Amino acid sequence: MPELKRIAASAEQYRRLVREQGVYAIFDVAGDPGVAAKMQSLPQGQAVSLFAGSPFESYTAVAPYLARLDEPLGDWVYEELWKKPWGILVFSPTPLEQLFYHFRRFVQARLPDGAPSFLRFYDPRILPAFLASPEALHFGFWSGIKSFGWSEGEAATFMQWPGGAPTATAPPQQEISLSQGLMHAFEKVQLKDFLERCRAYIELAGGKLPEGNEAVLHSILRYGISVGIEQEIDALRFILLVLGWKEMRSLPVVREILNYPEVKGSDKVDLLCELAAFGGFSPSPMEALGLDKEANQKAMARFIAQHSKDEQFLKTHPGGALTIGPADTRWRKEWIKIYCALVAERAKVTEIAVGTASI
Repeated sequence: MPELKRIAASAEQYRRLVREQGVYAIFDVAGDPGVAAKMQSLPQGQAVSLFAGSPFESYTAVAPYLARLDEPLGDWVYEELWKKPWGILVFSPTPLEQLFYHFRRFVQARLPDGAPSFLRFYDPRILPAFLASPEALHFGFWSGIKSFGWSEGEAATFMQWPGGAPTATAPPQQEISLSQGLMHAFEKVQLKDFLERCRAYIELAGGKLPEGNEAVLHSILRYGISVGIEQEIDALRFILLVLGWKEMRSLPVVREILNYPEVKGSDKVDLLCELAAFGGFSPSPMEALGLDKEANQKAMARFIAQHSKDEQFLKTHPGGALTIGPADTRWRKEWIKIYCALVAERAKVTEIAVGTASI
């Protein structure tokens, strides 16, 4: 059987292909909020949501769009999206309507345990692993497709089967299912991508990574998952907190929180953030180590602004200052919600389980 071939192409080659051949793109709306508006502004018949006509039609914030690239749209992709994980390229002579039904079949799949899931094959970080999988061939993912591509730096990368892809062996109506082996491949890709985002965010937040940081981050992440911290935003917050633990005076309490089985992962991280801000690392939340200082300051400013005329708050907190006294329990909970929302906003991570290819 022939092997998949990977081909590098320059930006000019990409533009020429758009001008001369049948080129489509599948856009990941979740990768850039401006994509949905752009798709909806295109002439009728040039783009369609892969969720159209399905139970997920209203999921506009995460819907993938299939679009035919003409020269203006191809230029827009290169100028506005190229260096982001915006989506994938599809080279095919097949009409858009037929491609729509072809790809919509792959939007959902069954995980190895039988649970339904969205399959993000249009994520350029996921696609290479899927293209090389037995599932892609078995279920006919390559049917009618000459090659797939994605942006990589200033250039592009294409993958194709010399002489055409092997014929699908599954009936066209068969439900897509994913093997454990493919899920492991997805997990490696997603974990690598998550750690890259985590590293960039820690630097953005003014944190300093220890030597051999990748091994350290892997170790922290594995431990967090073992105690139920599985969502990306929670894992990121947990890593930031752990990096400040060497200054913490309440490690026994931390261990108790993490090992308590009846507390969910997100709630554990909320408790740790609260502990860090109010007595765990320092007597003042404004001086707390291990927290995102910018998000911390903004959260405090928003909190004080919200309660600047709250008589009950001002009665127990002269001057509007939070303390670590027992009376602060209610106010601390409000503050931590603001803080966590700001961390999520700045981190730009999605609330999906670490190491999965599903939304």
